[in-house]
Amino acid sequence: MPITFVPDAGDVLMCDFTTGFQPPEMVKVRKVVVLSVRSRVTIPDTYLVVPLSKTAPSPPEGCHHEFKPRSYHFLDEIESVWAKADMVTCVGKHRLDRVKLNGKYSRVCIRRDDLMAIRKAALYTMGMQNWREVEEKRIVSAKEIVASHSSGG
Repeated sequence: MPITFVPDAGDVLMCDFTTGFQPPEMVKVRKVVVLSVRSRVTIPDTYLVVPLSKTAPSPPEGCHHEFKPRSYHFLDEIESVWAKADMVTCVGKHRLDRVKLNGKYSRVCIRRDDLMAIRKAALYTMGMQNWREVEEKRIVSAKEIVASHSSGG
């Protein structure tokens, strides 16, 4: 059953990738972390998500974030779980449902530091891992150009 609420960034939901996707895309039901903010209304009822997997990446890269065993009660207690930001995707709410814990649907989320690490991993996926440095250099260069023009240089 699809969710009937707007999830927050950091919410962990179940996502059904079984229809409309083909390998090497995700093709099964799995947990995902929501990256979209609640105020996102560009395309209603769609959410940016990062899938979680117990299959460790080989080798782990900047686009991955590891959750150690027992880091959350709703993740595996024995094996690490990996956020795979190289598989970030946008899905409709009809694919999403709450996580089932002890036979009951529950609303669960990750801590802010883990959410920020996954967002950083998503930036890495898009080749933007140094976007702040690049932006700061661009601003400095622009100021230098303005300064040289105003000093007659």
